[in-house]
Amino acid sequence: MTTVTVKAWEVGGEFHSPVETPRPFHPWPRPAVWYALGRHAVEAVVELLRVRTLWLPDYFCHEVAVGWKERVQVRTYEDDPRWAEPRWETIGAGRGDVVLAVDYFGARTGSGWEERRAGADWVLLVDHSHDPFSPWAVSSSADYAFSSLRKTLPVPDGGILWSPRDLDLPPQPRGTAEGSELKLVAMLLKGRYLEAGGGDDVKERFRRLQIQGEEQLARAPVAAASPAAREAVIGGAPLPWRVRRSDNAVHLLGLLTGLDAAEPVFDEWPAGAAPLGVVLAFPSETVRQRVRERLREAGVYCPVHWQIEQPASERVRDLSTRVLTVPTDWRYTAADMERVASILREAETRV
Repeated sequence: MTTVTVKAWEVGGEFHSPVETPRPFHPWPRPAVWYALGRHAVEAVVELLRVRTLWLPDYFCHEVAVGWKERVQVRTYEDDPRWAEPRWETIGAGRGDVVLAVDYFGARTGSGWEERRAGADWVLLVDHSHDPFSPWAVSSSADYAFSSLRKTLPVPDGGILWSPRDLDLPPQPRGTAEGSELKLVAMLLKGRYLEAGGGDDVKERFRRLQIQGEEQLARAPVAAASPAAREAVIGGAPLPWRVRRSDNAVHLLGLLTGLDAAEPVFDEWPAGAAPLGVVLAFPSETVRQRVRERLREAGVYCPVHWQIEQPASERVRDLSTRVLTVPTDWRYTAADMERVASILREAETRV
């Protein structure tokens, strides 16, 4: 009797391993410094330049911002993924300050930043974690730019810092971060889970390792990317993966036209960009949570960018309670997007 193995189906969650990396590759910027985490790149720039004040957009990852407040004075300016540009008048940076700009979801053009930076006495640092090879990233003339690689690539850790203006970079750190090995084992277990058709025991194991590894990484001081991470992306980032991510986002947005329960935060992006996913805004936190739970029950795991816990404006708090990012990355096909859309439309009838 022949046993047929049915692969587990799910969308979202952390990446698995091993995976085949298709060519051609986008080469990484050179020179560059490789870190365990994207946040380490920012901390290294702060130390290199002896920065006293770091300016962050008010819509930003709470966990990361809190960590930086222990190292440098943090001030905020008004920005929002629904806007084309920040509220420039709220940036009061002075000489030697660092202003961190965010390419939200890889869907921005960078409009206005180059003009504002010209002649200013502050330093521009751009976060390209949601699309390290967006048109903005590739054509940037910012002082520094960085990306956390784990958002788009199957690596247990990893971040990269470069200077589009060829400014001095921090020294390459030595040693790796505690937690990266746990994250790698979790990726391998998840690969086994997906290939072999699941199993609650295997899923429980890799989820436990993911959480433990993440907790250790969050406490890690500035460190280098692990050998496993460097080896996985040594040739660059696969171009077909970015194309798939963008195509999936276009396809899913088309399938969700007329959805009453939510509307997209953005439905267009610069030519050549590959957005992180489809970001939906629901009418209330209650509706978002009900839809998110229905998606989870069906095997679709959607992150929130971001859950804002720090004191924030009403605008920031409101959006953070209503958004949900639907993954559209290279792991999935058009058929997967159609299945996700069907689940979303079914969930809509229940709210």
